[in-house]
Amino acid sequence: MKQNSNQSICKNAKFWLIIALVLCLASAIFASAIQSNFGKVKVSELRLIDRSGYEVSTQLYKPQNATSKAPAPCIITVEGWYNNKEMQDLYSVEYARRGYVVLAVDMHGHGDSESTDAEGLYTSAVGLDAAVELAGTLPYVDKSKIAVTGHSSGGAACNMAVAIDNQREIPLISAVLYQASTWVDDTGKDHSADLEGRNAGIIADKYDEFFYWTKDENGNDTVPLQFLTTPDARNFINFNNGYYGVENVADGKYYEKDGVFRVIFQPACTHPWVHFSADCVSYGIDFFEKALGAPNPLPANNQIWQWKTAFNFLGLVGIVAFMLSFMCVMLNTNYFSILKACIEPKPVVISGMKANLWFWIPLVLCAVFSGVSYYWVISNIYSKTTAFFTQTGPLTMGVWSVLCGIFCLIILFIYYYSFGRKNGVSIREIGISISMVKLWRTILLSALTICLSMLILFAADYFFKSDFRLWVLTLKAFEADKVLLILKYLPMFLFFYIINSVSINCFNYTNIGKKMNILILSIFNCLGALVFVAIQYITFFSSGAPMWYATEGFRICGIWLYPAIVYLFVTPFMTRFIYKRTNNPYLCAIVNAAIITIMCVTNTTTILGGGSVVAANY
Repeated sequence: MKQNSNQSICKNAKFWLIIALVLCLASAIFASAIQSNFGKVKVSELRLIDRSGYEVSTQLYKPQNATSKAPAPCIITVEGWYNNKEMQDLYSVEYARRGYVVLAVDMHGHGDSESTDAEGLYTSAVGLDAAVELAGTLPYVDKSKIAVTGHSSGGAACNMAVAIDNQREIPLISAVLYQASTWVDDTGKDHSADLEGRNAGIIADKYDEFFYWTKDENGNDTVPLQFLTTPDARNFINFNNGYYGVENVADGKYYEKDGVFRVIFQPACTHPWVHFSADCVSYGIDFFEKALGAPNPLPANNQIWQWKTAFNFLGLVGIVAFMLSFMCVMLNTNYFSILKACIEPKPVVISGMKANLWFWIPLVLCAVFSGVSYYWVISNIYSKTTAFFTQTGPLTMGVWSVLCGIFCLIILFIYYYSFGRKNGVSIREIGISISMVKLWRTILLSALTICLSMLILFAADYFFKSDFRLWVLTLKAFEADKVLLILKYLPMFLFFYIINSVSINCFNYTNIGKKMNILILSIFNCLGALVFVAIQYITFFSSGAPMWYATEGFRICGIWLYPAIVYLFVTPFMTRFIYKRTNNPYLCAIVNAAIITIMCVTNTTTILGGGSVVAANY
């Protein structure tokens, strides 16, 4: 093996550290500029108290045109279940550009809003009513033009808000736009009659995993693709007066009666794609132009939210670059230099049929186990939250991670004692066995890396009201209550990512694939999840129904794998990068596990006391 000089092992680390910080800063500055329409919209964080006494986090977009002398219409946006208010950015940004006052709301237990127990969850329209009440008091809001719009369970929250609104002496809500949702709320209550006198529309995606599964006139089950032909859709555009004699609904056609209208848009997308679709944003712009009238009208296809998304993603890239370059910089300090490899690990040369089989067969077995075990976890763990584990998503994905880690560990034991040890594999030489001093400094450096990465994230939030994200890949600032939750779930992800790093770097860093070795391992790392998603959605797009949809867990199972596939593909490159410089499989693995745990815990729903309500309704 060729010996590297200590001076050159991380010689460019400082340069890349500066580049990473520049990327994060550029991300925050430009995302903030676009979000504020280059200074024409003031963006503020507000904490409200709803009628039930719970804190509700909102983000207010106040355009310059909205004044007490010229009050503007107001649109209140709500995220879906297992999400946060920032997932409505694409709509919020575009509405604010057009002069609407916008309030983006975190429902109870979501984002930065206060978590409740099961009994308090749906009070005050899951917190949405607090934003409606606020809008009704703002001097720069036109009280006759207040609308609500929500994605998925956010649409259900809109239903609850309308029901409360009907109890007011003078109702405030004049229009409702459902995004991948309908007039039925999450408890099963039908609110179609509550919509009377209001403009209402639906963005009903053709491949929705959760909604628009109804029946035809003969009582036969229908799939979302057929929704416009169903009695439910025809009754909706007939203003809840029945479907008999009503023709199939025309996509995007406005049906008017007594001064109000109904409309259904049907984009060719899936449930989560509705909050990442320019077409769906166009539908929203068109709907509210007709329902409220934009103070600053712009063509529906004139959209800039994509640029905000691009800069938010740039920050995500910057954070990853920061973590890697910071660890390398610290390896050149006196205290952490003990972690630097004196001799760079080189790929093990594999030759012969038997050695090749020991490489390929475990990869195939782990990929198969990954897909099969995920199916089992969705069937048996989904919605089994408890008083200790109060979040469904991290528990489900955490248990899956542990199962995959155990299986991989068994495979590694079998390999080592059946073949590796006999052929010169040394636990110490490949980095598995390290001293207590090195272990302590590994933990310390990983903790320092994580904390400084979070400091950058919180600075972006505090100074620029920005975060680092791409669709379902989200790294955002969080409240103190999330810290304990992160610590609860961290061991599950820590176990998997450490075993995964050991497997990829200590046992599978070989000459197979040469420079493509890490690419091969990354593909196999996410292959089980990738095949699972492919089966689910190829079936969906070809037949109108996904392969698995009998339960809410199976309907969401593919969606939860979107970010997991990215994590599983990217993290091997990260751990290999650090391993080659340290001969240490643990350092980057700890950082990866912590960041992924943070992403999971801070972008989902928390229900205190357990998830019985989730199990019943989701």
